[in-house]
Amino acid sequence: MRVQAPFKLSLLLAFAPFSQPVFANPILGNVQVQAQREALGAASVRVAEEKLAQTPGGTAVVGAENFEAGKAVSIKDMLDFTPGVFAQSRVNEEARLSIRGSGLSRTFHMRGIRLLQDGIPINLADGGADFQDIDPLALQHVEVYKGANALQYGAASLGGAINFVTPTGYTTPHSVLRLDAGSHEFSRAQFKTGNVVGNRDYFASLSQLRSDGFRQFSGQKNTRLNANAGLKISPQLETRLYLIHGDMNQELPGNLTKAQLQSDPTQANAASAGTNSQRDFLITRVANKTTWISPAGVEYNAGVYAVDKNLYHPLSFGLIDQQTRDVGTFGNRVAQSELWGLQHDTTVGYNLVHGVTEARIFNHVRGDRVSLRSYEDQKAHNMELYGESRLHLSNSLQWINGLQWTHAKRTADDQFLSDGDGSYQRRYTQFSPKTGLLWQATHAVQVYGNLSRAFEPPTFSETSPTRALEAQESTTFELGTRGVANEIRWDVSTYYSRLSNEFVSYQLNPLAPGLSAILNADDTVHQGIEIGLAGGDTLNWQLAYTFGRFRFEQDPVYGNAAIPGIPEQYVRAKLDYSNTLGWTISPNIEYVPQGYFVDLANTLSTDPYLLLGLNASYKFSEQLRVFVDARNLTNTAYAATTGVIVNANGADSAQFAPGEGRSVYAGLEVKW
Repeated sequence: MRVQAPFKLSLLLAFAPFSQPVFANPILGNVQVQAQREALGAASVRVAEEKLAQTPGGTAVVGAENFEAGKAVSIKDMLDFTPGVFAQSRVNEEARLSIRGSGLSRTFHMRGIRLLQDGIPINLADGGADFQDIDPLALQHVEVYKGANALQYGAASLGGAINFVTPTGYTTPHSVLRLDAGSHEFSRAQFKTGNVVGNRDYFASLSQLRSDGFRQFSGQKNTRLNANAGLKISPQLETRLYLIHGDMNQELPGNLTKAQLQSDPTQANAASAGTNSQRDFLITRVANKTTWISPAGVEYNAGVYAVDKNLYHPLSFGLIDQQTRDVGTFGNRVAQSELWGLQHDTTVGYNLVHGVTEARIFNHVRGDRVSLRSYEDQKAHNMELYGESRLHLSNSLQWINGLQWTHAKRTADDQFLSDGDGSYQRRYTQFSPKTGLLWQATHAVQVYGNLSRAFEPPTFSETSPTRALEAQESTTFELGTRGVANEIRWDVSTYYSRLSNEFVSYQLNPLAPGLSAILNADDTVHQGIEIGLAGGDTLNWQLAYTFGRFRFEQDPVYGNAAIPGIPEQYVRAKLDYSNTLGWTISPNIEYVPQGYFVDLANTLSTDPYLLLGLNASYKFSEQLRVFVDARNLTNTAYAATTGVIVNANGADSAQFAPGEGRSVYAGLEVKW
């Protein structure tokens, strides 16, 4: 992958948490940069930085060294300093994840973002996803593609895509033992190793985590295995096998009223604890990816994957018991040529996935099945064909165009006919185009803009025999800049999205206030500003500011109300002081300056909050490091995230998920 000299910004401003963001040298003159790709099909951090620097939109690369400096358990720990990404824990690693207001109505699991590990889909075939099996300590870096900037992975949803990249034997030529412990009986042990042996390489990570949790009835016990092995058949041909296994066990304490949160945020919701609410799943994901670089320099990637997931999920209304089997294949072709005498880069690819879920709901007593209440076979089929063209109009200007075709089918075969046949089938098809410009304004400054369409079919959680939902669609315009000047680094984006058919909860019957369902809203607007700033040398500083306003537009029910779920403003900031003795000290803040609504009628809201934290580490040598991570030093009671309901009528309601109180964690890392 050879980078044109005028575009050697090489990923200016890939903002990352818990450390100074990753910047390549923007002053490279006429020197050609050749990214080092020891593993053909697995990008190093440098390759990822160069690739994302050529994107005419909001992106980020987060190196693992940034979040490994602290506790590093949840997706919040990994992405909290990435502007535009909102990640907050509901309980431990169960979190709300949203990019640019994606999936606002989803208060469980996740939708609206394509999640991948090493470029291989994590989402189930219907688009829903869990990410508790992603181990931050087993990663090399994280790539964030906001909105239509994720087209290279066939992702055309509002939120974009996040790719979690594991090391290979080429990038981890050592072994690491890490031990963590801290508040709430938290303990974790991890061992990882990697090496290159001839034309083969391998990487493996095994970790186990246990915790009683900050709240009553919020214990967890998780075991994760991540491994890959590569065979370089020739310098231009490589195949790599991946294995991911997770055994995740999590108690669910439920949400509290605001009054309960303020009086004792550690308590559990009585109904959740009384019914032994849990979310336990066992997942195994295997995949193969093969990369070939032809003599002409054309890159071909192809792969297959299979997922086996078993979910045990008792809740107050019933016990969800699901067995999911997904199989998929993917491939793409990346080439450079000429068009009209100009350099022309092209990417074409496909994604194909088919999944079957045996979905049962049981009546239960504290997790013990009593009687079957619902049973259906849910079949999801998705086909995506996509292409992208990059035309170098001049040494400083690139014109990028893309198009994706999506076909999705959702079929539910009712196997529990005593209450009638609820079988149904839905089909969704759409083209999603995008166009954008990337301008190298100076040797150290880029300016970009793009216009794109997004398309998101509903998951099985939104569909039903009686509701034929339309797919959610949107049109987004984005402008931004990234660069460096006088030791100040920036990455700033602003966007405006008009949505039709956004998935939103509506009350089904005025006489039954508690009866609601996900339906399509007519018109909604998402708009925002994402600002990442950083600077310094011995004393580094970093600021991540996200502003997002999401509103109905003359909705017949909600008027111009705010769409609830996440705050309009979210701020993370920190200082990093390092010295030659091996010390690093990092005070940090998390700030939500104003509360946000819990209900669509906009009658109940959270409170603003400010959290103070401190991280310190000492490196005895390149082989030995210790750290302390102190969080919420003032022991502030606050809502990390909330449920979303139709109308609270101004009354307090059990919709608030308390954030973690004062806590301290420490760790030891040994390399050899």
